[in-house]
Amino acid sequence: MVFQRGQALVPTVARVVQLTGAQDLGNLEASGELSLADLLLTASDAVFDRLVADGLDPAGLTNPEVYERAVAYQFLGILAAQAYLAGRETAQDVADRQFALADRAYEQVRPRLTQGGDPRTAGEGQPVVLNPTPSPLFGPFAHRGGRP
Repeated sequence: MVFQRGQALVPTVARVVQLTGAQDLGNLEASGELSLADLLLTASDAVFDRLVADGLDPAGLTNPEVYERAVAYQFLGILAAQAYLAGRETAQDVADRQFALADRAYEQVRPRLTQGGDPRTAGEGQPVVLNPTPSPLFGPFAHRGGRP
């Protein structure tokens, strides 16, 4: 699976429930004013944009599924910010908690980039080959300092 902008990384609300344990999300669409599929797309795009801001190419990720949990909590944060998940708490408290969970899920799987001349990804660096002997090899006379 390729992680692209405009395509939901978490495809269904059922998968959100699996990832987060949130319940009764299907009832939110009953009024017709809310499309959970659109919100899944919005949450995916938010994580996509965050990866781009961190200097990564989301389309080049070999395992984008590790970001599913971050997308799922981002989705719940969007719902909470719009007061769809507020129960006894205020909508802002619920939203803050869900976005914090999204941040934590994102940080747990985000690759760490090095600074300076070190490669940022595995494909950028060249392998370093070191000579296992203390002096360079010069044919059969290497053990005598390179002279016959």
